[in-house]
Amino acid sequence: MLAILVHGGAGAWSAERLPRGLKGVQEAAEKGFEALRAGGSALDAVEEAVATMEDNPTFNAGVGCALTLSGDVEAEASIMDGSTLSAGAVALVRRVKNPIKLARRVMELTDHIVLTGPLAEDLARRLGLEFADLKTEEREALRRELLGELRAGRLRYLTKLPELLRAFPDLVPGTVGAVALDAGGRLAVATSTGGLMLKLPGRLGDTPLIGCGSYADHYGACSVTGIGEVAIRLCLARMACLFMRSGLSAQEAAEACMGLVLKHFPGTPMGLIALDRQGRRGVAQTAKYMPWAYMRDGLKGPEVGSRGVVIG
Repeated sequence: MLAILVHGGAGAWSAERLPRGLKGVQEAAEKGFEALRAGGSALDAVEEAVATMEDNPTFNAGVGCALTLSGDVEAEASIMDGSTLSAGAVALVRRVKNPIKLARRVMELTDHIVLTGPLAEDLARRLGLEFADLKTEEREALRRELLGELRAGRLRYLTKLPELLRAFPDLVPGTVGAVALDAGGRLAVATSTGGLMLKLPGRLGDTPLIGCGSYADHYGACSVTGIGEVAIRLCLARMACLFMRSGLSAQEAAEACMGLVLKHFPGTPMGLIALDRQGRRGVAQTAKYMPWAYMRDGLKGPEVGSRGVVIG
C-alpha cells in the first residue's frame, strides 16, 4: 500500500486564500505520491510534499512564513522516520528556502535532533542548500495591520489566546505537514511552519519538538497544526500515535485528539492529520478550515477537502 496525506494548516482561511490552499495541497499530495510510485521511501515522499508547500507563498512555511513582532522570519521544520524513530528538526531559521530539507540533513548527517538559528543556517550553507528571502508583501501587510491594532489598544497581545483569535484569526495563518506510508510499510511525517504572527523573537512552537507537532512510529504518523503551545502541552502528535497503537483507526485517533483539545483548551483552533499502518487517513479539526489532500493506490487523483471531521 502506498499512501500520502497532507495538510495546509488549520485556521480561518479567507474566501480569497482557500482556493489557493486547496490547489496547493493537491499539488503537494501529487508530488509526494509521485515519489512513492517511483520507489521512494515515505521520508522522500513527505519531504517532497512539504517542500512543495514551502515553495508556495499561500502557506505559512518557507516562502510566506509568518513574521515575528520585530518583522523577521523564524521558520521551524521537523521530519521523522517511524521505522527507526530517527528524527531531525530546525528552528529560528531565517533564510533557508526549504527548512524541511535542512531538517532531514540534521537527522541523517548529525548526532543531534534539533539545530537552531545561525548554526543551523551555517550547516545549510555548507551543504549547499538554497537560500531565499522568505518574507512576502502579504505577510508584511498583515503584520502592519495587526501592529496598528496593537498600538490602538484593540489587540491584547497573545493573552487569553482563544478570545484573541476569534477577533483576529489571521494571527494563525497555518502550518503545513505530510504523512506517508511506503511500499515497505514504513511510515514518516514532516511538518513546517513560520509560527504565529507577531510571536516574540526566539519563540519555539510545537513543530520542532518531536512528539508535539510531528511524530511517527510503527503504528502511525501524525502532523499537527494550530496553536503550538496547546500541541506542546498535550504532546498531541505522540498522543495520536498512541491512540493508533491502542487499536484506534487514524480517523478515530484524530477525533480523540481533538476531543482532548476541546476538553482542556476550548475555543482554540487546532487540527491534525494522521495515517495508520493500513494507509487509512484521519483528518479532524476544531478550526473552521484545514485544507487537506489524500492519495493512495487505487485512486485516480487525490481526494481534496477544506474540512475534516470538525470537533466542537
